[in-house]
Amino acid sequence: MSEVLPTSAGLVCRHLDLSTGHLPVAEREACELYLSSGGTAGRSCLGGPYGWMIYVPTEAEDVPQDVSPELAALMAQAREQDCHYLHFDRDGFIDGTLPFYD
Repeated sequence: MSEVLPTSAGLVCRHLDLSTGHLPVAEREACELYLSSGGTAGRSCLGGPYGWMIYVPTEAEDVPQDVSPELAALMAQAREQDCHYLHFDRDGFIDGTLPFYD
């Protein structure tokens, strides 16, 4: 993955923007659990009313063991594109080559 470069405004990171429909339902529920539990359970993420941002580890071996194969594949695709985050938004990009769960 490319190095994150500091700027005068801070660090700049890339993200892969996708529709929430590309995130399996169980992973969506894990994100909601994380947010509703105050970060004590579920999938680590940032969230809002329309979706989630999930950090993409730099190395595949650093992906949490409880990540679904589907999310792990999206993380691998994001790494290939030098992205540091997956951004799932209800109005995000629908990629016809990826599974859609909505």
